[in-house]
Parts: sequence; structure tokens; C-alpha cells
Amino acid sequence: MTGERHPQDAEIVDGLPIPLAVAGHHQPAPFYLTADMFGGLPVQLAGGELSALVGKPVAEPHTHPVDELYLLVSPNKGGARIEVRLDGVRHELVSPCVMRIPAGSEHCFLTLEAEVGSYCFGVLLGDRL
Repeated sequence: MTGERHPQDAEIVDGLPIPLAVAGHHQPAPFYLTADMFGGLPVQLAGGELSALVGKPVAEPHTHPVDELYLLVSPNKGGARIEVRLDGVRHELVSPCVMRIPAGSEHCFLTLEAEVGSYCFGVLLGDRL
């Protein structure tokens, strides 16, 4: 039947990333997974390529009502470095790396170094921004 959804059917979302306004961010953040996809998700994924963002903050210190994971990856080990400010404490992450940002914590990051093909993804563990 046309229009009827079956659990085994593949679902595809294109037109990514989806820009969404996020408190504290200077521009809408590029999202690859949103809470309203696939009938509702308990996780959201935002982020992007870092090589053009060295020394350019993308957000002011801000908070989220859910935990967030910063996932830093690059083509080569050590190919990306970011400075994360978490509740006023400075942390330096070197790829590949992941850091948990607890819900309600004030945070932001600055790209210090990034080879082409380096990404930082924010994995929001919940359906709220």
C-alpha cells in the first residue's frame, strides 16, 4: 500500500546538514541528525569540518539541558587540536578524542590546529538543544 510505513523499510534523509539555531552559536549549527528524524531520536549530531576555522570561535560560552559529547577526528592521528573551555577550565583535545560535556555546564571550543578533513562533532544526548 502506498504511504504505509513498514519497520523493515529503509528511511533516507538528504539535504544535510540542516542548519539549526543553537543558543550561544554565532550562526546556525549544521546538524546531521535531529530529534525529529525517523519518528523521533534520543540523540542529535551537529558539527563540521575544522580546517577553515582555526582561531575562529563558532560560539560564545553556552549551556545545553542535555549531555554533549565532543568527538574530534582527523585523517591523521594528531591532525586536529581544539581548546575546550568547560566551566572556566581549559582542556586541550588532540584527535582522535572524545570529551563529555555534562548537561548545564558552560562550554565552548576554539580550533587551534586542523588539517583538511578534520571534524568536530557535537553529539547531544537528548532531543533538546
